[in-house]
Amino acid sequence: MSDVSFPTVTYANIAGGRGRAAALAQRLQMERYDYLEHQLTDEFEDMEKLNDWLKSSNSALAELRVNRPADDKQENEYGTFVDAQGKTQSVHQWMIDNGIPIDKSGDTKGRQSDFDAAISNLKARVDTMNSDSQMELIRLQSLMDKVNQCVELATNLVAKDGKSKENILGNIR
Repeated sequence: MSDVSFPTVTYANIAGGRGRAAALAQRLQMERYDYLEHQLTDEFEDMEKLNDWLKSSNSALAELRVNRPADDKQENEYGTFVDAQGKTQSVHQWMIDNGIPIDKSGDTKGRQSDFDAAISNLKARVDTMNSDSQMELIRLQSLMDKVNQCVELATNLVAKDGKSKENILGNIR
């Protein structure tokens, strides 16, 4: 999407003044397109952040599964993983930072039951985020439909205005 900005349009600053309804309608559609384009860009950025979070959470989940102790007598580190931005993160701290329940005593080690609870909590958050992602996709599709309708209406206005001018010129000849 281009970052085009259109001037503020009022009926008074349309070239030719009164009687230029087609020009006003075209300008209003361009202004609406600009507004919708900014909304769409914001939605794409939000989706990108959500996708990055999901990638990071899957890496954290994989690390939890790898480090999970074989029995409840053993205690293992929660480990580290590489997030979606390529940064190495502590699984324990990442979960705390993202509000996912895990032992907050500062101990970065856990028993099998601690790992099971952390895995369960992370999977629940991933499920919630996946549901949110589906809703965002529906919203994104709706916005894209609005942009397409805006472009179609502007195109129709230009075509109708052109046909009207052709008819007028044809009648003058």
